[in-house]
Amino acid sequence: MMKEKKSSKVIPFPNLKKRLIDKGMAALKEKNFQEALELFIEAQEIDRENEAEIQFGIALCLMELGQLEEAKKTCKKMLLEDTGDYFTVLQVYLTILIQLHQYKEVQETIEAVLEENQLPAQNAEQFYKLLEFSRKMNETGEVDLDDTVESNIDFGSEHDQMLFIQSLKNQNVIKYIQQLKMILEDPNTNPVIKTLALQLLMDSEIEKEVTVHKFGKTLDVKPSALFDPNELAFTKKVINILDDTLGNENPVLFETVKELWLRHLYVLFPFTPEPAEEKLWAAALHLVGYEMHGITLEREEMEAMYGVSLEQIEHLCVNIYHLEEISYMQI
Repeated sequence: MMKEKKSSKVIPFPNLKKRLIDKGMAALKEKNFQEALELFIEAQEIDRENEAEIQFGIALCLMELGQLEEAKKTCKKMLLEDTGDYFTVLQVYLTILIQLHQYKEVQETIEAVLEENQLPAQNAEQFYKLLEFSRKMNETGEVDLDDTVESNIDFGSEHDQMLFIQSLKNQNVIKYIQQLKMILEDPNTNPVIKTLALQLLMDSEIEKEVTVHKFGKTLDVKPSALFDPNELAFTKKVINILDDTLGNENPVLFETVKELWLRHLYVLFPFTPEPAEEKLWAAALHLVGYEMHGITLEREEMEAMYGVSLEQIEHLCVNIYHLEEISYMQI
């Protein structure tokens, strides 16, 4: 008698898909976009659960890797099939269109959304500003920034500044160095926008020195010589200290505080935290993380854990709260 053929279907390990998604999200946060993309695609091949989370992760990776047309297709498919949070996907879709300089499609998409009259109140101002911007860019019938950048962008508007920076991706940035320098030097420009402008210059390996004014300080930097603050030894030392203390006690809160630290550095960039004492910053972050989650950390416990006094870190805690508020500003 012939033996039955065994099924060739591969049964994945339990929770493999969730682990792939979690690893993909972690790689995305660390800006390892190619690795994240591969993990999301692998997760997608297992089955179609968590499809919205996976597709959105894929779209973000494709956008960051410069595969804009593929990213556009992914977002458009999500919008048509109502996969994921509609307005979150829509914002990414419009960002991609801006980077592709497809302002006519930006205008048509927003007008279609407005016709449906389902725009959330918190998104209204942003979409109306974006609609105005896209209409301005379409007035000449051209999408080349060379002829329109000076007349159509209000450099006193944070929203227009953001759109301008997004529109320069995959462009010859050196042609717009004066506009970017104006953004970096203006003491009134949002610090987050300045970081975005500086990262654009870094990605383009600009050798020309620029002046950055942030938080009452001025610094002359060469973008091509700058490093991602996440990769600095000081950044990693603070994380390692937190991992040894908070990581052992509360791994979930450790990850939250780690993200708080990286956001702090992002807003501060290209400046670095002062004083450059790892234990002080680790203690301050630990304390702020606890306070944000309604957990009490006794003064004696904190001082014994880090070997620092409360007086030494009070002003650091104030700075952390201040920059955290800036990092979540709606632009």
